[in-house]
Amino acid sequence: MTDASTLNQTPARRGDRRDRPAVTATQLGVHLGLTRQRICVLADVEHVIERLPDSRFDQDACRLAYLKWLRDPARRSARTEADAEFVKAKAEMLRLRIAEKQRSLIPFDEAVAHMEELVGLFISRLSGFAARCGGRDLAMRRAIDQAVYDLRLEISEAASKLAEQCGPDEP
Repeated sequence: MTDASTLNQTPARRGDRRDRPAVTATQLGVHLGLTRQRICVLADVEHVIERLPDSRFDQDACRLAYLKWLRDPARRSARTEADAEFVKAKAEMLRLRIAEKQRSLIPFDEAVAHMEELVGLFISRLSGFAARCGGRDLAMRRAIDQAVYDLRLEISEAASKLAEQCGPDEP
């Protein structure tokens, strides 16, 4: 005989919501091997998985959505490109640090400052050269002053020529 209570029920279909377990974020995290916080980020920020109206999760649907998201080639290729750029930048930084430690590389501003300091010291010491070497002999002092002036003029011309070869300064 047929039971009257079974006649009014519709058979449960495959994929029917009623036969799937609804779980909390913590339980879903344990199931997927993630933290509860990561589950919340996947649901609320990245919209990879969806919450049910009661704020719980359909375990099977979330698992399938998460696996689909992990396998997405666009996401993986973007991550691969970002990783490659990061490795390239890190290798360049390491190369620069090694060169700096080996004293084969110094910052440009530091090199310019040292060069300006040395040139200034050289020019100022040249100016007093005649007085130190010529003593009281005025002809000797004039000859030394002329030689110093000629040397400074040659240095200035060489510096101007180098500046012209490098081109105009960029703002």
